[in-house]
Amino acid sequence: MAAGVLGAVVVVWLAAWGIDTAIAGDATRRNLAVLDTPVGRLDPQQLTARIDELSSTYGATPVEVELSGTTTTVNAATAGLSIDADATIAAIEAVDDDVAAVARPVVWLRSLFTTTHVPAVMDVNEAALARSPLADAIDNVIIAPTEPSVTSQGASLVVIPGADGMAVTLEQLAAALRRGAESSQTDEVVISVDPQPLPPRYSDTDVEALANLVNTSLASPITITTGAVVTSVNGATVANWLTITPGDDGLELGVDPQRVIDGITELNSTIDGPEVPVGFAVVDGVVTTSPGTGAVVCCEPGSTSTVIEALTTPARSATLTMIEAPLVKGPEWAASLGIATPVGTFTTNYPAGQDRAINIVRIAEIIRGTVIEPGATFSVNETTGARTEAQGFVPGGIILNGKLSTGVGGGISQFATTLFNAAFFAGLDIPDFMMHTLYISRYPYGREATLAWPTVDLKLTNNTPYGILIWTESTQESITVTLYSTPWVVGEQTGQITEQVGACTKVTTERTRTWLADNRTATDVFIGRYQPKEGVLC
Repeated sequence: MAAGVLGAVVVVWLAAWGIDTAIAGDATRRNLAVLDTPVGRLDPQQLTARIDELSSTYGATPVEVELSGTTTTVNAATAGLSIDADATIAAIEAVDDDVAAVARPVVWLRSLFTTTHVPAVMDVNEAALARSPLADAIDNVIIAPTEPSVTSQGASLVVIPGADGMAVTLEQLAAALRRGAESSQTDEVVISVDPQPLPPRYSDTDVEALANLVNTSLASPITITTGAVVTSVNGATVANWLTITPGDDGLELGVDPQRVIDGITELNSTIDGPEVPVGFAVVDGVVTTSPGTGAVVCCEPGSTSTVIEALTTPARSATLTMIEAPLVKGPEWAASLGIATPVGTFTTNYPAGQDRAINIVRIAEIIRGTVIEPGATFSVNETTGARTEAQGFVPGGIILNGKLSTGVGGGISQFATTLFNAAFFAGLDIPDFMMHTLYISRYPYGREATLAWPTVDLKLTNNTPYGILIWTESTQESITVTLYSTPWVVGEQTGQITEQVGACTKVTTERTRTWLADNRTATDVFIGRYQPKEGVLC
């Protein structure tokens, strides 16, 4: 009797399963859900509409990604994360495909009471992901690998080993997002991505193989031509110039241009030619400029690659192209100095035909055209050096230890006095000067200067915001020094005091300077001592 009842129940169960299945037709079976959204008992058109609706709202799902301790949160749409509608529909429709025929009534019966959750299939658009803040986040955790390189030891290259970096690639992040979303199947995606080792492009062995080939070539010197200079360079020097770096088509042997330039310059300090700045001249009272030329230096960066040719060709020679560097003191520099008009001038006279006149004219020639930049200090001794016959100076009268004597360059103190007075009236600072120990009547009393190498100097400091051009003009009987600039300050003698100090006379000359911008004035003094006669020291 119990068997009969059980049999009847089974018949009813199977009949109900068959009828319900027939009624369902091509609709999904009962109590199915995707992301907690019911998708049971939907025909294909309804199912497509339901999944499309679900996909449209999924873009707002929060996505939280932790990278090396830093968390970045965006929504699914920004991360490029979305539901793969076609694949998800296929998964729903195939939910019972792997169920054996005899088990299907059981599955049907269970569906009347429980919900079966079908995982949504996810997709990641890597183009959208690459534009998102998550891409910036993975950039911040990248530690680039260290490619193996070389250093020089004597005349050989030795390998500096490379090292792995750490990184999260865009592909790794996309895969982690997809896995995280498919495993969570909730209204939030939370994942953590660990950086993975990022190996160098080339191994230490790769670099060592190339270094060994190069070392054979470094056993003998190469010849390098720079302009008119030919230099033999040994392997130890060349090895210090070489590099081995990864290129698009493999490891590349190259040179460090600056090391080549520094090395060649050190071997031949004369190969470079100095800059000739823009020059100043005065023609008929008008300041003019000449173009100037940049320094000739080693070398055109591209030409340093010929060192590689020298190592790999039988000729074993390289030619480095010299270049003209941009002018540091070019037209813009010259224009910025504001050198335009006389700001101080003075003339002293001398008898024609004397040897001392030769010396006065010669020192004037050396100093003519000198520019004192704003804030700079000019020194006569530093500019001319020791006055020698090789420079064109001749013996002339000097004062030595308080007595009249003769020495090469005698007479140049008249030039110093002329320059001193031009600077005095131009209002320049005069931090270093010395008056003659014997008064000479052709000079202004207490307002003059002398020179002696190397201890007695005349220095002028440019205390204006403009450049100062020293321009000299000589005749058979006179020397004139004119300072050209933009008017800024003027000086005038406003007093002089003399007093006896033992046998000698102390002279204090007062100068008052007036600054033109605001008529501010200030005084300074210049002090010297005159002997009463030759040989009487003060």
